[in-house]
Amino acid sequence: MALNFPEPLYQQAYRELKRLIVTGKLQPGEKVIMSKLAEQYEISRTPLREALRQLQTEGLIVQTHSTMKIVELDKKDFLDLYETRTILEKEIVGMIVPLVPPEDFSELENLLSKSKEAMAEEDPYKILELNTSFHEKLMNYCPNLRMVQLLNHVRSLLLIYRANINKKAKNNLEIYKEHLEILKAIKARDVQQAKQLIEVHMQNDQKRGLEDL
Repeated sequence: MALNFPEPLYQQAYRELKRLIVTGKLQPGEKVIMSKLAEQYEISRTPLREALRQLQTEGLIVQTHSTMKIVELDKKDFLDLYETRTILEKEIVGMIVPLVPPEDFSELENLLSKSKEAMAEEDPYKILELNTSFHEKLMNYCPNLRMVQLLNHVRSLLLIYRANINKKAKNNLEIYKEHLEILKAIKARDVQQAKQLIEVHMQNDQKRGLEDL
């Protein structure tokens, strides 16, 4: 399949490879063969190399000596990442509760409505993107940019685990309901309730992820 969209080739390749990884088309531990990918997507090695570099930065591809491969799922790594994510998410939510403008609540609600529609369409990758957008939208209100950068890095490393979670319909419904409650607490300007709900959300996500590890 040739890629043909009005954006840089490396960005196209990055998006497509990321989709293949998080949807399981490229399996954890699978070797990444550049010549094969270059031929498949009809692009030169230079933009492909840049796409792979981006995926390495996000932790979805790892380099071992002369070989690149899709990151493998690891239980301890998963638990360490979720412990870190929980701490950061709680602090950031506590900061942003009084900062979200009332006129922006409709946009957050719209993201949740779209995720419900994606559930009806049984599109786990779209659900993952919308759930990611919900959390990113909240993070955008945080005045501590260093904390946001750290959380973004942790969330990138967790992406392949989160993709597995989104493959189950029951998980998606639970996540949708948890997001609704978190947004409700933010709209009520209840800092403690929002922090408590985000912690429960992270704990539940961790349990959902452990089902597949």
